[in-house]
Amino acid sequence: MNTVAHMVIASAVMARPDRPKQNWAILAGSFLPDASMFVFFAWSRLQGWSGEETWNVRYWTEPWQTLGAISNSLVLFGLFLAIAWWRKWPLLMALSTAALIHIGLDLPLHADDAHRHFWPISDWRFISPVSYWDPDQMGWLGGLIESLAALAAITVLWRRFPRKQWRIAFFVLGVVQGLVLAAQIAWWL
Repeated sequence: MNTVAHMVIASAVMARPDRPKQNWAILAGSFLPDASMFVFFAWSRLQGWSGEETWNVRYWTEPWQTLGAISNSLVLFGLFLAIAWWRKWPLLMALSTAALIHIGLDLPLHADDAHRHFWPISDWRFISPVSYWDPDQMGWLGGLIESLAALAAITVLWRRFPRKQWRIAFFVLGVVQGLVLAAQIAWWL
């Protein structure tokens, strides 16, 4: 799934208007698994790599694969959640849970580009038959699931957060996600 979809879905599951600090932790946690990709992309631009070289060659090399494994590890974020629960640290608990939601949503929607979600215990990758983007791996289905889940999450957030500025933000996100869905449908047809 795309990063914004992860953020709105985790927020729909966990965010509450009366908990602003935890809401920021939720946003950070739902972003963290993709953080290594943003760093990698920025680095690739600084190096002058082409898109082809970036995603088909360099992405599959070290240190990028290990950084991706760390930021997508169910094991590490599960450990962080256990420590946060034990120590009663609500912000780390929110951050870890949001990251685990992100990773759990990624697991069934990554095909050839699957992460090592069980690192450091295992380098095994779950290769899903469905991708959230790749047309050769039923990307139409993964993209549809992603868009509908994100739109449902935005609807939940719209209802939960009544303040005007939040509703404007959710409206904009909804329009953008609706346009993404329309473009996906047009592409599939």
